[in-house]
Amino acid sequence: MRVIYIFSVMVLMLSVSGCARTSVNIYRAAGKPAICAGAKNSLGHIAVLPETAWRSDQKEPAKRESMALEEIKNAFQGFPCGSLLAPGGIRDFSHWSDKPESELLKQFSKEGVDTIIILRIEELTPYLYFTFSLPVLWGGSNEADFRVRMLSVKTGAVLTDMRVRRNTGGPFNIRPAEWSRDELKTALYDIIWQGVSDGNGN
Repeated sequence: MRVIYIFSVMVLMLSVSGCARTSVNIYRAAGKPAICAGAKNSLGHIAVLPETAWRSDQKEPAKRESMALEEIKNAFQGFPCGSLLAPGGIRDFSHWSDKPESELLKQFSKEGVDTIIILRIEELTPYLYFTFSLPVLWGGSNEADFRVRMLSVKTGAVLTDMRVRRNTGGPFNIRPAEWSRDELKTALYDIIWQGVSDGNGN
């Protein structure tokens, strides 16, 4: 029993003290490197259109969708390069990509929206891994993986199109699913404010 107790204490200490590192990968297909880069207030009324593309074996998708919507709203607070007031705003999750972009642009043009941001969440989850060779190691991480496609309603121009993956974790980390929300909020905040907070976007 004493051996088990000592081992449990060691596991707990390593889990708490494990070094966590953050990696961010951005894959940009078109447009600007950030939503507000050089935009000032030129994006006008903006509608954010969240959707999901979960894996077929995704656990608790409804819970993750709710968590994602909360953090999207948090990240877009004080949006610096346009207005989220009506007729814009952050819409509920829907299958926005089921419609042709031409139909979406026509729909939001009638509503008086100037810019749409399609935000597709693909991963919002913790990972846990083990190695069974000696010495036995384990680790964990939280990840947010999403795509952003921003379009001018008037012209149909693609203002930005990118995929963002942010992951925090490492050896001897045990990280709850709830912590994945921070990965999403921080990654969104960074791609909104890049070039603004340092004065380059004003």
